[in-house]
Amino acid sequence: MSPAATAPPDLTLALTVHAESLVAGPTLASAEAALARLEAAGYRVERLIGLDDPTPEARAFMTQPALAAWEVREMAFRDQGRTRNALAAQARGRWLAFLDADDLFSENWLIEAVQSLEAAGPGARVILHPEVVWEFDGTAMSHANIAQDNPLFTPHHLGIQNYYDALCLAPREAWTEVPFADRDIAGGFAYEDWQWAVETMAAGWHHGVVRDTLIFKRRRDSSQTGEARSRRVSIRGLAALAIDRIGRLGRPGAGGTDTDTDTGTGRAETGKAETGKTDTGESGRTGGGAAP
Repeated sequence: MSPAATAPPDLTLALTVHAESLVAGPTLASAEAALARLEAAGYRVERLIGLDDPTPEARAFMTQPALAAWEVREMAFRDQGRTRNALAAQARGRWLAFLDADDLFSENWLIEAVQSLEAAGPGARVILHPEVVWEFDGTAMSHANIAQDNPLFTPHHLGIQNYYDALCLAPREAWTEVPFADRDIAGGFAYEDWQWAVETMAAGWHHGVVRDTLIFKRRRDSSQTGEARSRRVSIRGLAALAIDRIGRLGRPGAGGTDTDTDTGTGRAETGKAETGKTDTGESGRTGGGAAP
């Protein structure tokens, strides 16, 4: 076997699945189109599917012979954040991207993001997001992601609402260093993507945007985000969001050590974000309007 055949992958694409079956068909077609661009450019890829407490229909769909190129890992968290943590721990790629089984992304997303990370150089602590998030199905809306170095960026926004969706691309260490917090809707806490954005920023990771790329997010009333919104939950209290610290969050030269909390683990076990809360953990509507 040639060294190229045994070399570790450059990128792992991890798909999270719970109850999606037929609706995942377009998602997988979208993923394969984007992966084909990467492979045509000479990058090695790993395809992972995380089945989190799947329905029988979802398991049957994701294990069909047509998807033999995808490695399937089954777990029982019923928590997207913990599922992503497990997939990050198992991934072999130096870069990692996530996709939910009912969403899609533009064909150029993976190749443009990987090439941007490569240009940033070895060891770059950069987390990349698509330029536009287009929401469909249960809603019709689009908004632009704002990079940390954009003049429109303000860390104070993170005290009341999330900037960034969890479907991003970064070195795998972004998730192994800063795993997603557990979802605890009954206890009043959710929006692990919002908390992760704050914690990675406080740990010195830079959130950037790749121009001319899109992710298409399906919004459903029965989604975990919809449940969290209806229960009016928030993220946990974080030291980085304290009134005397939030202004330094994500600012050049501000350092990356503002991660201490009541437990010393990067997460507080009690108390909601003291700087405010919102009814949504979706990324902030900062640059767009209703979809035409």
